[in-house]
Amino acid sequence: MKKERKALIMKRLVSLALSLALLCACLTPAFAAAGAPSEWAAEETSRAEQLGLVPKAVQGDWQQPITRGEFAVLAIRYLALEYGYTEDAAFVNDYMTLMPDRNGEFWGEEDFGDGLTWWERFADDEGHFYLTDLPQGEQRGYINSAYFIGIVNGKGDGSVYDPEGAITRQEAACMLARSYEILDPEDYRQALYSEYGDYGAMADWAKDDIATVVGLGVMGSTSVGAKVFEPLGTYSREQAVVTFLRLHENAPVSRSKENVAKLENAAYERAVWTSLYRLGQTESIVDFRADTAYGTVLALHYSGGMHFYETLQFIRRDGRTVTLSGKSAGSDWVVSTDERTFTYSVGEKQYQADLTTGQGTERN
Repeated sequence: MKKERKALIMKRLVSLALSLALLCACLTPAFAAAGAPSEWAAEETSRAEQLGLVPKAVQGDWQQPITRGEFAVLAIRYLALEYGYTEDAAFVNDYMTLMPDRNGEFWGEEDFGDGLTWWERFADDEGHFYLTDLPQGEQRGYINSAYFIGIVNGKGDGSVYDPEGAITRQEAACMLARSYEILDPEDYRQALYSEYGDYGAMADWAKDDIATVVGLGVMGSTSVGAKVFEPLGTYSREQAVVTFLRLHENAPVSRSKENVAKLENAAYERAVWTSLYRLGQTESIVDFRADTAYGTVLALHYSGGMHFYETLQFIRRDGRTVTLSGKSAGSDWVVSTDERTFTYSVGEKQYQADLTTGQGTERN
């Protein structure tokens, strides 16, 4: 009797074990699916990981809303990849050394005197710049970097970043557009008003950037039946990764097309482009241009409201712009045969500029 009872107990235990094993086998795929990318994003997120576009901090939990801090990490990784860097810290150090910050200013060690690299400053738990609520640890360096480069902004009075906050689709559009414009400042905006039924729901500060990402084909309508952008809709990790991947693979300027300017030349090229296209409300009128071994001389007229203004500039090869004359484009422009000297007249006075330094002086 005891043997039969023992056999029955063992049989029930084996049956229970088999049932639990089957249950676990059924549940495991469900748990895995919860953190996996959506079917539409699976192939692209996998490709982005293989390219090195997705930092470990943003991998997994693909369908959850991406935070503002995580988006800053992705943006820096995207730019580092486009400029050919495998290490984000090395990219940030070189960018901040060679390129102007969000306000067009150049910074150097003389501004700090602390002997730190840019990444060390940005990641320093004791260091404080403009944003006062940044987390300690790796994400701190990414957010400060993205802020100084001009990709992200603060909230409220500008001093709070809210790193754990989720972002909306229109906020994502702004940060994507700013990230890409670091590489390519050309205007790719597409008209939205006649196309999108929810144009009125878009914030005024976001409309130009939404028009840019729509024009680039990075973001678009969330509906098949009608064009709606859903500017206040949420944005997930997989959406963020896929849109950065699309910039990398399909944007007019990208590493995949091998046409990204070298970082050491980028500041110079951007400064020349800005003078030609962004000084006024329309393109500048070029009265004189000379591209030399030391930089570019530009005599320009540009519009501002109901008036035209003039300027004579020398844009050095390091990207610094020297204004030789702020009220007149001058005349009688001559570059010496060795390209070291530039002479010009403003009114009745004659001037000479040393193009190796950018310094101009009045001639006797």
